[in-house]
Amino acid sequence: MSLYIGCIAFFNGFYILRRWNTGNNAEEQYALEKKVYLIITILFIGFTLRIFMFPLWFLTLQSMIISISGAMCLVGVHNVNPQVSYISSALKLILPSLYAYWLILNFLDRKMETQPFMKKKLWLLTPIGLLILAETVLDITFLFSVPPRQVSCCTSLFDVPRDDILQIAVESTWRWVIIFYGMAVFIFSEMLYFIIAQKKSMLSGKKWWFGKKWLMIIQTILILFTMFVFVLALQTKIAPLFMKLPFHQCIFCLCQTVWDALLTLFMVFSGLFLLLIYFWIVEDNNYGEVSLKLNRIMVNILIWSVCLFGGGVIILSIHLIYILYT
Repeated sequence: MSLYIGCIAFFNGFYILRRWNTGNNAEEQYALEKKVYLIITILFIGFTLRIFMFPLWFLTLQSMIISISGAMCLVGVHNVNPQVSYISSALKLILPSLYAYWLILNFLDRKMETQPFMKKKLWLLTPIGLLILAETVLDITFLFSVPPRQVSCCTSLFDVPRDDILQIAVESTWRWVIIFYGMAVFIFSEMLYFIIAQKKSMLSGKKWWFGKKWLMIIQTILILFTMFVFVLALQTKIAPLFMKLPFHQCIFCLCQTVWDALLTLFMVFSGLFLLLIYFWIVEDNNYGEVSLKLNRIMVNILIWSVCLFGGGVIILSIHLIYILYT
């Protein structure tokens, strides 16, 4: 299915984008539009299914632990062929956000007769399709070339003391937890501000900001940095606390043994990805042309982002307080 969806997205996206022109001959444009809507329907179903299917990769790797000598968690499985497996796993985290971005653009586009995001949807199909094809090749390469050999696992990778700069960055202190909570408070306040501002825009009938690329770039960097800090906070301090293993730092072990840590990871990342998608959409000049009609949908996206991100932080905080005071 991945190869099928990737080929449809990659080849048809480039082909249709080159020929999409509302000024073309009516018959030619009508035939092209029918083809576009068929492809968009197929990709809508395909991207939606792939969002829900991405955990299957990690469940598959999880099932392989017992058959690989030396593996205790997903780190050991990845280390069988790290040049392939880690890139493939990274794509499993990146692609769902791109699917969600495309699906939301498609949803917004269908709400407007002018279809302001049609060209952007078509343009995105080529890079998304290319990434899907690359991901599929990596998956096949890894799964069909796993040799039966001894591997090192998370203990030797994370827990062995070292004197380099990396060890200083990942030492077990509260540094990254404190930074994450500071970033969380700032981002949560920012989310509430944008919700209030867009609701005022809806009531007043005035357009809110749009097309500010510099603000979108700053927000993207801020959100990606928050994700990075959150992973370091889980890895360095939260994992040893939650697993009650003071000298063991491994986010994979944490996620496979502490269910609410996995839930927190999912909620925080989902909330931040939704916020990222929000900024990518409102930055588009085409959104400014139709912002008043789409404000309600964008406010709902922000509300979902707040609920997911805030809910994840609350679950994490409750567990931390319970561990520290019991």
